[in-house]
Amino acid sequence: MPFAAARDGLFPRIFARTGRGGTPVAGLVISSVLVTALMAMNYNASLVDQFTFVILLATLTTVIPYAYAAAAELVLLATDHAAFSGRRLARDAVIALLAFGYSVWAVSGAGQEVVFKGTLLVFAGFPVYAWLKYRDARTPLEAVGSEPEPPAKAA
Repeated sequence: MPFAAARDGLFPRIFARTGRGGTPVAGLVISSVLVTALMAMNYNASLVDQFTFVILLATLTTVIPYAYAAAAELVLLATDHAAFSGRRLARDAVIALLAFGYSVWAVSGAGQEVVFKGTLLVFAGFPVYAWLKYRDARTPLEAVGSEPEPPAKAA
């Protein structure tokens, strides 16, 4: 996921670098170091407790965007009346409500400690996102990753 996000310009460029065979080596190494640091923060827990914590944290960070997507679907259903009507509107509204309800249930099931630490990790990502947006605003599009078009040949 960091590789895809970096390739789309939503994550630091280092995560888009690949080694031989197209493997995102830098992203894998950085992610491994971050997981190791996360586990070190929980050093007095058993290995099973650490594994459970990491799994719950991964679930939390996956479910949060899922909840936003479900909420966005509800907003879309409420604002784009031309695209959704009748049975399709009812079906999509029920699915979006169920998805949002599941997300809230999954977040609450992760436990207070996981939700607290997960929230802190999400907050820690805000400065990175702001820096990326600042960098992109100052960088011409050609330098971000898209190739400049070759000059047109005169006929």
